Amino acid sequence: MHLALGPSSLRSDNMSFTNLREVIEMAEQQNITIAELMIQTEIQQKSIPREVLIEKMAEQFTVMEEAVHNGKRSAVMSRTGLTGGDGYRLHQYAENGKSFVNPVTLDAAANALAVSEVNAAMGRIVATPTAGSAGILPAVLVHALDSGKFSRKLIVLSMFTASALGLVIANKASISGAAGGCQAEIGSATAMAAGALVELAGGTPNQVGNAVGIALKNSLGLVCDPVAGLVEIPCILRNGLHAITAQAAADMALAGVVSIIPPDEVIHVMHEVGQQMPESLRETGIGGLAGTPTGQKLKTQIFSEKTSGGGPAKYQSAYEIIGPVMVGPSSSHTAGAVRIGNIAFQLLNEKPLFAKFSLMGSFAETYQGHGTDLALLAGVLGLTTLDQGIPNAKHIAEENGLQYGFTKRVLGSYHPNTVLVELSGATRTVKVLASSLGGGKVEVQELDDYPLKFSGDRPTLVIRHTDRKGVIAELSGSIYQKGLNIARMANERSKVNGSAITICEIDNQVEEKLLTILQREIPIIDEILLIQTK
Repeated sequence: MHLALGPSSLRSDNMSFTNLREVIEMAEQQNITIAELMIQTEIQQKSIPREVLIEKMAEQFTVMEEAVHNGKRSAVMSRTGLTGGDGYRLHQYAENGKSFVNPVTLDAAANALAVSEVNAAMGRIVATPTAGSAGILPAVLVHALDSGKFSRKLIVLSMFTASALGLVIANKASISGAAGGCQAEIGSATAMAAGALVELAGGTPNQVGNAVGIALKNSLGLVCDPVAGLVEIPCILRNGLHAITAQAAADMALAGVVSIIPPDEVIHVMHEVGQQMPESLRETGIGGLAGTPTGQKLKTQIFSEKTSGGGPAKYQSAYEIIGPVMVGPSSSHTAGAVRIGNIAFQLLNEKPLFAKFSLMGSFAETYQGHGTDLALLAGVLGLTTLDQGIPNAKHIAEENGLQYGFTKRVLGSYHPNTVLVELSGATRTVKVLASSLGGGKVEVQELDDYPLKFSGDRPTLVIRHTDRKGVIAELSGSIYQKGLNIARMANERSKVNGSAITICEIDNQVEEKLLTILQREIPIIDEILLIQTK
């Protein structure tokens, strides 16, 4: 086994996870695993002890394992009733021992179907790297654990390997079906799983890279064509089949098969292919299987029933790829939407009484089927991605006296999953234009018409103040004196000496009492809020 923990003196401070060759070479030069490289990077970025990082990843694996077991123990049906029970059926069939595929291998596919069906039922899963592809990595890792060949500790460490590979793909190409087709979701997850298995089995960093290239080449051109825009057909079955693909790609790499086209070039090609795909084949629920007569019929059936009642994101952390833990069915349309709504809730800073949601692109076309409406409502009510109350958001809104409305609108040249949230309370209003970028990651594009970008991944200070000479230096100096490090800072003003907003993303954890201290020390601050997504 090569997944042993390494010394704390290892250096990964220059690791940006934008080039797989760089990752492989750094691991080889230091004679460590890619998992260890990822762990060292997390320690340096977040100043979190190793044991805490590993424990958090172990918790992620526990959620994965529970989803596998829940979906195989009994027939789990989706919220729409369109799909369900196939994980259970395939598991039972594999146990009969009459399958063409080795029954043990076939059970890995059953694992993936099980997780995907729990997701479609709005159960708890881990987006890896997205909810639509969340069955593949759990499937192969739980399968590896059940084989008895690998300890739980080694399995958890291999998740850091998968996250490092996913970071490169996310930064170099995309993990969003709306931006790059299903190759960006299922393909990415397959490559991550294949690479993680290779390192788990003692393969070299170079073999890990070959597994990524082999797996991803088999997914090139895979379109995102969900029927009715739901993460069900064909998403669930693709998870099952690609779990086996990941295992086969890992075995090929371990056997010495080489990806003649370097994996970085394969990733680049995936990005190019995604850009060339028509919008109808990128999560809009219009073309491909979604456009077939049966697909259209199912869409009409589902929605008639329901209605009657930018540049690439920069991903840095392992938990932006292995995560978030969320209530399904979609990391972009559900988890991301909850986070956007929750950011608006935090910015309003009082009980919301009215909410208007203007949706564009894939959000506008598929929001009802994905539960995006429920997710946005849940967010502005203060719920997070972990809350089981998301499916009941409309009832909770009614109980809290929140009036709301949804409309479709072109909002600009942003990511297809973009929404304008206009939120009002008794004394305040706030406008948040934000995009869901994939894997639950979000980016605020505008705040109250100011072009200010932030994600909420880090503790973020949103400071409203009067513009004046030297104010930025004063703010940054005061924050520095409190022992905090500013990861990113942005400022926009209405006019010289007019109202302004400054955004400070902080590396450290921020205590609420700091806000009072800063406001007391800098009198021109009108308001300071601490924003962070969960």
